[in-house]
Amino acid sequence: MRFGWYSFLPMTPDIPAQPVQNRIAEAYRELPEAMRRIADALMSDPLLGALWGIEVMSEKAEVSVGTVVRFAKRLGYKGFSEFRDALRAACHARSGDAELELMEVPSADVVGTLAEVTRRDGENLQRLIQAVDHDTLTAATRMLIEAHHRVILGRGVSHVMSLVLGFYLTQAGLPCIAAIPSDFSTQVANLGPKDLLVVLSFFPYSRESVDSAMFAKECGIPVLAFADRTDSPLKSCADILIPVPSEDLLFSFSITTFAALAHAFAIVVASEDHAGTLKRLKAADKVAQPLLVDHWLPMHPGAFSFDSRLPKR
Repeated sequence: MRFGWYSFLPMTPDIPAQPVQNRIAEAYRELPEAMRRIADALMSDPLLGALWGIEVMSEKAEVSVGTVVRFAKRLGYKGFSEFRDALRAACHARSGDAELELMEVPSADVVGTLAEVTRRDGENLQRLIQAVDHDTLTAATRMLIEAHHRVILGRGVSHVMSLVLGFYLTQAGLPCIAAIPSDFSTQVANLGPKDLLVVLSFFPYSRESVDSAMFAKECGIPVLAFADRTDSPLKSCADILIPVPSEDLLFSFSITTFAALAHAFAIVVASEDHAGTLKRLKAADKVAQPLLVDHWLPMHPGAFSFDSRLPKR
């Protein structure tokens, strides 16, 4: 649902006017363990979080009531009451009438909805082009190419995106490991200063992803990050952070924009070694031939043959 923090950037640098979600994001990296649990609980369910009393919030985060009060004051509020008012204001801003109208299916038929989804994905692509710059993308490409090993990690939809990026880059000649969420620590711990950790995290930001990026940064491992906003919790631990606008109709994020960006990286990488890329693709095609349909499915007159579409060797 469209409850991300992307569209709630602070309008001015004044701290009093700063939304509660921005305060949490900026303070997250420096929070003690107990206070991080409060932030994680709120980010995992921001709407219900606005309705929690102090006892419920402490129970959800498995911390004391006093820790919740100290958390509120650490964010700049006078006490829990003011903190909860800020949560409710953010909840109202995110779920007001105009926003709820945007969440409704725009048409009763699939074709109409497809048209609206396509339009919104097109807008996200345009926002992506406006949000990034040539130097940043060039530097990110060099990081990918020059790394000895590449581990890509993310949870939820970010894990799906990591698989997409890993597939494209491997096709282009840069083997990657799309990290298994349950084994982030082991996979990141095997990296060194000449390797690269690629982290994807969108709201609600995965604590494991952020912690992995922080660990890598502390160990001198380069970090390339992708997030929904430039001031996400990954900001302080990423060598390069690329914003990826991905708002969707009913779900948190669409992967269309990121898939286009991943494809662009792969094309640029492949163009630097065109002959090598073609050689690898042909070799992979040869290995996979026995698995193609026409090698095990009985043919019949007029049936399509993959061989007719493969380049002659």
